[in-house]
Amino acid sequence: MSEKESYFGRLFEALGTGWNRFWFTPSDPFTLAVLRVLTAALAMALYFSYLPDLERLFGPNGLLSEESMLRLRGTVSVFSLFDYADTSAKLWFFYWLGAAAFGLFLIGLLTRVSGVVALVAFLSLIHRGPVLARPVDDIVSMTMLYLCLGPSGAALSIDAWLHRRKMPPTGSPAAAPATSWAATAVTRLIQVQVSLIYFLMALAKLKFPVWWMGTAVWGLLAKPESRLIYIPFLADIDPPGVYALNAWTLAIVGFELCFALLIWVRIARPLLLGLAVPIWIGTALLTGMTSWAVMMLIANLAFVSPQAMRHRLTRQAT
Repeated sequence: MSEKESYFGRLFEALGTGWNRFWFTPSDPFTLAVLRVLTAALAMALYFSYLPDLERLFGPNGLLSEESMLRLRGTVSVFSLFDYADTSAKLWFFYWLGAAAFGLFLIGLLTRVSGVVALVAFLSLIHRGPVLARPVDDIVSMTMLYLCLGPSGAALSIDAWLHRRKMPPTGSPAAAPATSWAATAVTRLIQVQVSLIYFLMALAKLKFPVWWMGTAVWGLLAKPESRLIYIPFLADIDPPGVYALNAWTLAIVGFELCFALLIWVRIARPLLLGLAVPIWIGTALLTGMTSWAVMMLIANLAFVSPQAMRHRLTRQAT
């Protein structure tokens, strides 16, 4: 074998080994379990936000009745359970079926089945009323899909408790925490998706001059219908208020770019995850998109190792 062939052989072997280690090294599914609990809680809150107007919106004679939505969709074909609710009784049956599935998914009972049913119910609302869909719905749906694919019920769940009751006593090898390559693969999928979301958010902002000039935050503060706070100091166009607004604007874009690119550097993760908290709290206060900010903070937890997550929660519980 020539030296060139030997080099490429080692190169491809190293690439294959790294690929398999990145995606398929067995890991503790505890992080997925935490994501399941938090995502299910937020998704359930979003799901119940339709409750007061469900009949008025999706009922047989509602504003978004099946007939009107079919005209709106045109040739686009989507699935929604509520398209089969031609009576009020069926509408409420499908709705409470989804609510029950969310409850079971949250507590981790029949997690594989309840997760799929909850996801279908959540998507059914979005498909039935796309004009009511919020930006957060996309990332919630994405995260729920991944959680359905992975062993998200292997911890912090009734399923896990029932499984432990059937296992040998603690201390035997069989009772050790189970690791899974599926947990790693699904966690990586969420991580890649979150990283891409940050990168695309930054690129979308850089298309508009207000983000380059540092005036975007001022524009958000000037919208009383969406902001949650008003800071007179920052409304002043003279220094130091204008400098604070410019710094805040550039910090948002800079953070999103840094997160997308540097979150894969292990030593930078604690810093980026810590900075995400004030950035997203500020975003929620500026835009009023509280659920979006909360969901992004939840999704960021995919970058926290299961060992650190388990240690932190165990220490707080004690």
